This record gives sequence, structure tokens and C-alpha cells, in this order.
Amino acid sequence: MSRRVVGLGLGMLLLAAVPNVRAQEAEVSAAVNATLAAWADGEYETFVAFFQPGARGFFLDGGALMQGFNAPTLELMAQAGFKADVEVRDLDVKTYGSTAVSVAYVEGTLTLPGGVIMQGTWRYSETRVETDDGWKVVQFHMSAQQPGMG
Repeated sequence: MSRRVVGLGLGMLLLAAVPNVRAQEAEVSAAVNATLAAWADGEYETFVAFFQPGARGFFLDGGALMQGFNAPTLELMAQAGFKADVEVRDLDVKTYGSTAVSVAYVEGTLTLPGGVIMQGTWRYSETRVETDDGWKVVQFHMSAQQPGMG
């Protein structure tokens, strides 16, 4: 078989894969937005459903590694005054087969228990895996964007 035919075959294969990658990236983008919207809307059962059991990560408080989420704890935080009024900006998703890595900025206001209000822009990243139930978060990171940086 000639190199030209092999090259053409590989090119066709790559072109056929592009729509699938774009479809996956669109699915993940929708999942990221739905996850953060559920958090902001106080829909904690829905929010938690977007995570694999044992998902881990760092939250914006600069604290220790968090392991998993549960809706009752999030509900208690809301009853103590927690509220998120945030929007996702500049979301970028890359898929690698059944794994997706996303980065974005989250802007807005967070009200913490006790009434402390944090306003700003946070850097957000996450890794998701494709499951029978959709794209689930397995790792996340959220931290404050430093003034004058980026």
C-alpha cells in the first residue's frame, strides 16, 4: 500500500474523530456549568450527583485536601449562611478519551457562614471521567486569583 493511501486513511480517521471530540467537549462543558449552577442555586443533591464517590480536591479556603461531598453537610452550611452567587467565565475543556480536564474562572460573591462576604475571581479546574451516568468529577481545585496576576 502506498504512503499516500495510508496517509489519506489516517487523515480520514482523524477527521472522523473530531466531531466526537467536539461532542464530548460540549457534554463536559454542559456538565461543568450544570454542576456550578446547582452549587450556586443550593441544589445540593444535584450538585453532589456530579461527583464520583471519593472525589477529592482543594477548595478556595486554602485548607486541607477535601474528600467527597455530601448534601446534608452542604445543606447545614447553607442554613448557617453559606450562599454562592457565581458565574463561570472562559471555560476550556479538553477530552482525552473517557477523561476530561477543564479550567475556568468563577466570578461573583460567596457568603460564608457568619456573614463574611468574599467577592472576586477564583481559578477553577477539574478532572472528570465518563461513566454510564455521565461525566463525573474525580478531582477539583478552586483558588483565588491573585491581584495583578493573569
